[in-house]
Amino acid sequence: MQPPANPLLRRPNGRPQACEPCRKRKVACDHTQPVCNRCRKRCQADDCVYLVSGKLRAPSSPRKQLHSSTCSSPSVIHLPSVSNVLEPTEVLSPDGLCARQMASGYLGITSFSAVYEETQNSLCSLQGSYVTPSECEETSPQTSVPDEFTLSGRTREACLYILRAVPEPSRGKWYLRGSPCEAWYYYFLDRVLGSFYESFGQYFGPQRSEKSLEELAIVLCRNTALPFSDDDDVQPDQWIAQFSGSNTRWEALGLIFGFWDFSVNSITIVKNPNHDEYGRPSQVTKQCVDFCLELCNEFSTANSMLLFLTHKRLVMETVLHGDMSRRSWLFLGEVITLLTFLGYHVLPDSPDYQPNFITEIKRRIYYSIYNVHMTMVSLTGRPLLMSQNYNTTPLPLDIGNSTLYGVGSISLNEAKDNINTLGWNKNASRFSVSFLRARAKLAILREELMHFALHTKQQVTVDELMDVKARELRTIEEFPAFMKYHDSDLTDKCDVNILYWKLLMRLEHLLNMFFIERLLIKIGHPQSEILSISFDMITYTLPFWTHQDTLLPLRNDCEWLRKVIAFGGPAGGILCQELLKPTLHHNSQITRSSLIQKLSLLVGFLDWVKPTAPNGDQVIKCKTIIKHVLDQALNAPPAGYDSATTTALELGFTTQVDFDFDLLNTFDWMGSEPSWSQQTNP
Repeated sequence: MQPPANPLLRRPNGRPQACEPCRKRKVACDHTQPVCNRCRKRCQADDCVYLVSGKLRAPSSPRKQLHSSTCSSPSVIHLPSVSNVLEPTEVLSPDGLCARQMASGYLGITSFSAVYEETQNSLCSLQGSYVTPSECEETSPQTSVPDEFTLSGRTREACLYILRAVPEPSRGKWYLRGSPCEAWYYYFLDRVLGSFYESFGQYFGPQRSEKSLEELAIVLCRNTALPFSDDDDVQPDQWIAQFSGSNTRWEALGLIFGFWDFSVNSITIVKNPNHDEYGRPSQVTKQCVDFCLELCNEFSTANSMLLFLTHKRLVMETVLHGDMSRRSWLFLGEVITLLTFLGYHVLPDSPDYQPNFITEIKRRIYYSIYNVHMTMVSLTGRPLLMSQNYNTTPLPLDIGNSTLYGVGSISLNEAKDNINTLGWNKNASRFSVSFLRARAKLAILREELMHFALHTKQQVTVDELMDVKARELRTIEEFPAFMKYHDSDLTDKCDVNILYWKLLMRLEHLLNMFFIERLLIKIGHPQSEILSISFDMITYTLPFWTHQDTLLPLRNDCEWLRKVIAFGGPAGGILCQELLKPTLHHNSQITRSSLIQKLSLLVGFLDWVKPTAPNGDQVIKCKTIIKHVLDQALNAPPAGYDSATTTALELGFTTQVDFDFDLLNTFDWMGSEPSWSQQTNP
């Protein structure tokens, strides 16, 4: 083991040497000597050793220039101009060991090799400075690609399909617009798109030669086959250079297609042939993303860009076909599988953490996926596919994009020092990641509620639910002021992006409270606030329809379309029950008249959503039952509200309206347990 005074050890490629336990577990090492913080935290100080092979490998030579002749076969091409295109002047080229390690992905403590790794660590400790033949000297995959690149017929057609769909440079740049949901992602993709057209814009004129597109396809396939570095010491410019400009990969082009998809309607109401009235992508655009993923799986190893592209493909699928579809659920499983393969769920959480660009990017990707996962789980009532029980990845730091990408006025370390004990910026500065963090905090609490609701072997207790409720209220209270919604925000003409996030945070919080109250009712708790919570959920869902003029710039995101199901659906069911079976409560805002008004507006919202919209079939079901409830309430009003009772449900109401309660009954909202109306406050 090296003494503390020794200089930082480096690998043959110049990067800092990781200790053996961190290297073998494929996790980030902070390179602290004599014992890294990760090993100290895991009580593995005796195993923490740094080994540097005495046999240095010569750096990779520049790739050879390709021949200028053109092969007669359309699938084997010699490119005369690719030598300049593929010159690796800025791109990091990880050594063969890294490429070989990524082939097996992250291996946890129960993996078959864990015991042998511990044995090797012990052997290294006994042998001191003597280095046994290690994996560094084993044969590893080549880091370069052959001069001749052969494409199968299917691969060739997939490449050409994508490239034919790329818009001309002037249109492609115009379509590129940001979104409040993914600001950190758009931040670098704007640069990637500009460099893509700068390098390859000549291929995308009005008239496109199939031969030239095929040549470009070979370039992109060669680039995608090159190693991709997500090492902790990679700087922002180096990371972006790996997939931009002349080094563009299929991962980047797939993300650009997703970028075009979710941005065009944010600037114009004009109909676009690639989008429908809901701002959804066309099947052609979705197919391009699918093909990009297929090409990445064929040529590339797993990396952060591939994971994020897989995530964006999932989002596109939910926008096209809804969160409940089979394909959406399959794609969610694929995203989480790749995430755990890369080990992003076990990123180190150390109090001495020194922020770096790559780790922060990985954290943002992880929690973007986690938030979508929890939304889909709560909407469908299906078991969780990932859990914080197996996660060590902390929330991303509350820092701005300019600081993250190294173009701001302060460094990452300075930005970290400007964060308070609650994890928020001390100056209450507003960043896109602030909302990602806030949504993740609520999603973590919702995960606990999903475990309670879906657990089949253990009954949740009142104390457990009240503890979650207290933490939920405390979490909301600790949010920065700019994140808290006020009723005046709709009329104050505040920034539409901020208004959107304020509404979303309020609704996410209310949904958590809804689950808590439902579970309390299920176990027989005598008091319930579910009626007031449901009333508020409807109140804050309706502005996505009643204030379309204000929120229209965000319509392309299609997130608003999910609100009506995720929040309006279950809340509307509770209001229907209250209208049919009135209860005693202490909320003066909730009257028979206000219930009818809210449900009527909700029906208007649901009527406006066409059956072809995402989750359209579920919208129809909700609309059907609410209309029948309103008919029952208006056509046969009770004699008095306080004494009103109706036997509509007992008389076979559900069969008369031909409606199944699958959506509203996800967690037994309207199941056979004792009616919540019988357990409210006296």
